[in-house]
Amino acid sequence: MRRREFVKAGIGGAAVAAAAGGTAAAEGRAPEGAGVGAEGVPRVLEEGAPAGREAGGRWVRPEIGVEYVAVEPRDGEAAEVRFATAGGSTAWRPVHVHGGGPDGSPATTALAAAPPGCTGYQVRAEGGVVRSAALNVTQGPQVRIGGRRGGGLRADTGAPGGAEVTYLTRAGWGADESLRFDGSGEEIWPAEYYPVQTVTVHHTAVETTGDHAADVRAVYHYHAATQGWGDIGYHLLIDPEGRVYEGRYSGEDGLPVFAEEPAPGSAESVTAGHVYLRNSGNIGVCLLGDFTDAMPTDAAVDALVAVLRLLCERTGVPPNGEVEYENPVNGETAVQLGVSRHRDWLATECPGNTFAAAFDEVVRPRLEGGYR
Repeated sequence: MRRREFVKAGIGGAAVAAAAGGTAAAEGRAPEGAGVGAEGVPRVLEEGAPAGREAGGRWVRPEIGVEYVAVEPRDGEAAEVRFATAGGSTAWRPVHVHGGGPDGSPATTALAAAPPGCTGYQVRAEGGVVRSAALNVTQGPQVRIGGRRGGGLRADTGAPGGAEVTYLTRAGWGADESLRFDGSGEEIWPAEYYPVQTVTVHHTAVETTGDHAADVRAVYHYHAATQGWGDIGYHLLIDPEGRVYEGRYSGEDGLPVFAEEPAPGSAESVTAGHVYLRNSGNIGVCLLGDFTDAMPTDAAVDALVAVLRLLCERTGVPPNGEVEYENPVNGETAVQLGVSRHRDWLATECPGNTFAAAFDEVVRPRLEGGYR
């Protein structure tokens, strides 16, 4: 779909269609405490480091305020970053490179949150750094955002009062839909849909701020613009307060994740970019935060369990049963549990060493009771 056709259809500028099944979107209500309703959000600013500056380990002093730093270490090696503040430089801290991305665009970069008042940064990696860039999500010119702010999915559309997961739509968290289109108005990453086979859990590996919608916008810009994918790589995201966010654009009907109202055996999800080479038919759910050395909040874990249970019930994926996954596009195969961690697919720390170690204790037992 071209940009002008997208705007004419009213997507991203007009009302987002309600999800079927008596959803919150149909009632026009947002998740409780969502704090949405603004007519616009700041456009994310990005400033790349001067050529050679990042690889030499010298200080980079962007003209924009530094709120996040994107780093691409050579060959995906481990990297570190430190920041300049009014009180001096911070200690070096590791950045976590993900083994994700769309099947044609593997991710070899990482994102790190800067402390308040940051004026510059340094990056280093054993094999050198290919590039780095500063992002600012609060000081750019306003982007007008229209559309319904909240939506919901029921676990069982035929059961009044059944379990429901509410979420912020893309309009609700302030997605700048122009990032999905190139200079000629063509959609960079057109939606494709395939039968759902599995669900994978991630973390962003980035410290959160007090504005979680802005955190989502930072990840969106990082994926869509900095890495050039054209959209965010996750289907759904969850913040520390347990709020759920619609991720990857999935079509004009306003229904997140799916091509149409999902049912076991016929559910099809839009292909996203979270497990390299194994994305089609694989739903990605991501927690905002870095859980390398800490656990997610109880609210985030509770919301994750609710989302996973709903997805498994609506699609028929057995959460704790083995699935013989096969990517229908490239033929890549793997044997996984229906709900798995990112690290079960690839050599990565995601969803963080601490949370990953506790996953079978704090998440998996609570998934029982749905499809097995």
